[in-house]
Amino acid sequence: MATKMARAAVMTKIYGELEIREYPLPRVEQGALLVRVTCCTICGSDILAWSGKKKAPFPMILGHEIVGRIVKLGAGVVSDSGNRTLKVGDRITWTIMDNCGKCYYCRGKGLMMKCLNLKKYGHDCCDDYPHFTGGFAEYCYITPGTCVIKVPDELTDAEAAPANCALATVVAGWEAADLKPFENVLIQGAGALGFYAAALAKHYGCRRIIVTDILPHRLEAIREFGATDTINTVGMKDEDFVKTVRDLTGGFGVDAAMDVAIAPTIVPIGLKCLRMGGRYIEHGNTFPGATATFDVSDIVFRCLTIRGVHNYDTRHLQWGMDFLEQTRKTFPFEKLVVGRFPLEEINQAMDLARSGKAIRVAVVP
Repeated sequence: MATKMARAAVMTKIYGELEIREYPLPRVEQGALLVRVTCCTICGSDILAWSGKKKAPFPMILGHEIVGRIVKLGAGVVSDSGNRTLKVGDRITWTIMDNCGKCYYCRGKGLMMKCLNLKKYGHDCCDDYPHFTGGFAEYCYITPGTCVIKVPDELTDAEAAPANCALATVVAGWEAADLKPFENVLIQGAGALGFYAAALAKHYGCRRIIVTDILPHRLEAIREFGATDTINTVGMKDEDFVKTVRDLTGGFGVDAAMDVAIAPTIVPIGLKCLRMGGRYIEHGNTFPGATATFDVSDIVFRCLTIRGVHNYDTRHLQWGMDFLEQTRKTFPFEKLVVGRFPLEEINQAMDLARSGKAIRVAVVP
């Protein structure tokens, strides 16, 4: 019997067009799953890899914000990470990484995203077996160390797909900030993470939810997701920005701030907007060379906390799914995804994602 082949959009070089290639479907081993991809949204980190800002092993299949239907279950796979029974045809999503669960970071420090044997979807060379390790493909092979979550029937693919990166990461960030009801927050950046951060802050009962960006259409749209105040920072002096934030918070500054932009120079100004004892979450600068300069004594004298949060743990993805299911009628999550591009139009999809006109763009293989 001939080996079944399937298509993938493959990145072969920086700034190059993605090429449609075929690979043999892998044999589904014990503890693994084979999934037919139904939707993969394009993340900002996909664009960073394409542009060379993040290291990329060529050739590779980008895409990690994935939803798909189970085609085959490996031996021993009977339920998802929430103990919900799995069967062929079920719609699932999964963590961005496969981790061993046994190493120094997994077991000893609770940092599964820093596993010494880490594999990440949309980040590995696809020359190597099992080939289908990213979402810009007809199939994705889910390896045994991956945590799988069944997608609620009420959620569309477009609502669910960004959860396994953008939403889950922000859930982890607000947890790290120990966000409380009635607090005031600053969100620097109105990309996908910023939209989810605003919606979560609203859901948590925050008072002032201040969002900054340089694109007016994003600042307008994010008000539907809980933002109480928006600030376009184009041409704005730092001292005027800090004053604006402090004026909105009774002169004190925000309790917590989150950077979800790709601009290290905004970090010092974000720190200035914190109240005494404020907390700062750094998400946005996930590429080498992202440097910024600030007075370290300010951290000491104002008792500030700075936390870097990279990716997330399984519970954050589950909480994200629960949040989407509970609030899908409160926030228009479907609006975050613009366009539905088949695999053969992947380069048009990437162009739209790079343009900044869309929060998320969907690839539907």
